[in-house]
Amino acid sequence: MLIRPPSELIQKDFENGADLTIINGGEYIADKKTPSVTSETCVSVSYSKNEIAILGTQYAGEMKKGLFGVMHYLMPQQGVLSMHASANEGRDGDVTVLFGLSGTGKTTLSADPKRTLLGDDEHCWTDHGVFNVEGGCYAKAINLTRESEPEIYDCIKFGAICENVIAKPNS
Repeated sequence: MLIRPPSELIQKDFENGADLTIINGGEYIADKKTPSVTSETCVSVSYSKNEIAILGTQYAGEMKKGLFGVMHYLMPQQGVLSMHASANEGRDGDVTVLFGLSGTGKTTLSADPKRTLLGDDEHCWTDHGVFNVEGGCYAKAINLTRESEPEIYDCIKFGAICENVIAKPNS
C-alpha cells in the first residue's frame, strides 16, 4: 500500500531497523480497562518506539490511516505539508490537487484520462513539488463499473488488493 523502496535499500532497512513498525492485531479486541482505551477498536501510536498498534478492526485501511496520522505530525517538522488529497499532472507538468474527505469524489475527479494520476488519497507538498505517499490508488469499489470509471475499473487485475468486495466469476 505504500511506496516500495529500491531493492538495495530493503535489505539495509531490515539490517538497520525500520523507520516505523505497524503491528496489526485486527482480530484481537482492545481491552477497555487499559487507560485511554474507550472501545474494542484501538489505533495507538508510540513515537518513542516508532510503532503503530492496531486492535479490533480488520479494515486494512487503518494501516494507511495510521501512517497518515504519523505523517501529519512528522512532515511539518521537515517543512512538508501532508495532505488528504488526490493529485494528477498535466502534459506540461502542471499539478492539480483535489482536497476532500473520504468518499467525496477525490478518486473519481483525479482519474482524468487526459492527465497522469499521481495518487488518489495521500500526498505531500514541498518547495520542490507534490509527491504521492501510497504508491498506488485506494479506490472505493461500490457501484464501480467500466462505464462510470474506466481508469479505476481497469486497475483491478492481478496484484490489486480488493477489500470488502464480493467476487464472482463473469457469467
